Amino acid sequence: ERAMVDQFSGHCLCGAVQFHCSAEPMFQANCHCDDCRRSGGGVYASFAFVDVDEFEVSGETHAHQHLSDAGNTITKHFCPSCGSQVYTENTKAPNRLGVRVGLIEDASWFEPKVNVYTSRRLPSTPIDPKIKAFDKMPG
Repeated sequence: ERAMVDQFSGHCLCGAVQFHCSAEPMFQANCHCDDCRRSGGGVYASFAFVDVDEFEVSGETHAHQHLSDAGNTITKHFCPSCGSQVYTENTKAPNRLGVRVGLIEDASWFEPKVNVYTSRRLPSTPIDPKIKAFDKMPG
């Protein structure tokens, strides 16, 4: 089993937005929903969920809000210069942020516990059968 990380840092593509998390992630997941695919341009999105009080951002971000299928407001924060999506907020869990794993300096510790919205997964995207999978968002 891979060792957890007690802190991590990262930045957007151009470096204008930087972040640091001073605690280990609360949870790790991959999301295959249409919104996550569109916002990042990949076939799915990987997130490290962190406590909002342990996360610091420097640099300006712009935000885009939309509703989840459960009716929660999702706010995606991105760099206005290069367009990298940095993190996501969800009104369902206001004390938690979802940090895009692809922006973390060394994310070798990343090990998703679930895949969500596998009903929207592209057929060519492999899924590790040892990771829990949900057709939609559980709970």
